[in-house]
Amino acid sequence: MKTYSEANGKPNINWFEELNKENIDWKNLEDLSCEWVTCACGNQCSIIPRDFRGAPLDEELSKLGFQFNEDIEAKHREEALETLHAIERRSAEVIKQIEA
Repeated sequence: MKTYSEANGKPNINWFEELNKENIDWKNLEDLSCEWVTCACGNQCSIIPRDFRGAPLDEELSKLGFQFNEDIEAKHREEALETLHAIERRSAEVIKQIEA
């Protein structure tokens, strides 16, 4: 399956890799995290239902996406990683519901 980013002609971002770099390019990550196509939610499967901007229709996943952007803007690496894990978990739950 393609990620939402790939389905929209954007590259996948390995957010775990980016957040574990010794010298994080916070400005670049801020730019990427503020767009639904390239944020952590955008790097999830393209079958997740989304609105016209690319925001997940699932309320919990959408809130996590906003939280992730806030974590990145605040340069809070550990919080961003925790939110990223939560996005991955919730995305898996949404996908499981779709495939059921």
